[in-house]
Amino acid sequence: MSSIDSKSIPNQSENKPVIIKLLGLLSIVRWYNITLVIISLYFVQLFMFNTSKRFFITLKSLDTHLYVTAIVLSIMAGYLINAFYDFEKDMINQPQKTYFNRVVSKKSCLNLYIFCFLTSIFISYFINFRMLIFIILLNFSLWFYSHKLRKKPLLGEISASLLMISFFIGLCLLNLKIDKTLIIFSMYIFTVDLTREIVKKMISLKGDLIVGERSIPIVLGIKNSKYIIFFMMLSSILAILSLLPIIIKNTFSVYFVISLIVISFNIYLLHHARNAKNYQLINTCYKLIIGLAIFSIVLY
Repeated sequence: MSSIDSKSIPNQSENKPVIIKLLGLLSIVRWYNITLVIISLYFVQLFMFNTSKRFFITLKSLDTHLYVTAIVLSIMAGYLINAFYDFEKDMINQPQKTYFNRVVSKKSCLNLYIFCFLTSIFISYFINFRMLIFIILLNFSLWFYSHKLRKKPLLGEISASLLMISFFIGLCLLNLKIDKTLIIFSMYIFTVDLTREIVKKMISLKGDLIVGERSIPIVLGIKNSKYIIFFMMLSSILAILSLLPIIIKNTFSVYFVISLIVISFNIYLLHHARNAKNYQLINTCYKLIIGLAIFSIVLY
């Protein structure tokens, strides 16, 4: 099939009400993911880096607010550049894709990406020099992931999970403090998120075959993909066992005991998984684990 010129694709953003375009933009930048990131960053800053006596002082900390804003703009930029690179492909391979995603034009995605990218760097300048460098590197990494790494089997999933925990590692730079619990917690989140990313590829196997996507189960095979998922589940359990002795007297440990049970159960589910419905159940369990992880931080 010959290459498709983006000009030949009807511009669905023309003559659309502003509210529809705004909803389209919110859909593209995954507002629900960004909301969870905002909550988790504030929770980590408030409950891991500060005592309860400094709670209100931290809440008013300008540097914290600037950092969270810069991170949010960087994430938005990442989603926008993803949409820019996948515009023609999504119009062809995913015509059923949500209406809101397609009312924002390719040109608008690029312009908004540049705005978010530059604004995040501008904001980080007012924090300090090390945060400026961090945000610049983060934005470059997000672009490189979208441009080169995202479509590479396994490497793309690993890169995405590393980028996600980098938001929390940035808080160590902001506070000039290395929190051992946060580092192990971040490693745990990395293994959980990577497991879910690979499980999602198992769910979408049939669709990826149809559109010619080089996903992990297609390139490495279903059996090898299950081995990788199993290894990541064991890694999550290892991270939990490393963390429990540190927080065993803290109510924060309750979440990890629950997660240990859920992940162990998912190993059983993985062993018997034969179709997309089986993997969907594992995916749902991991969604629950990630969601609870964010709100369990208040127990720290």
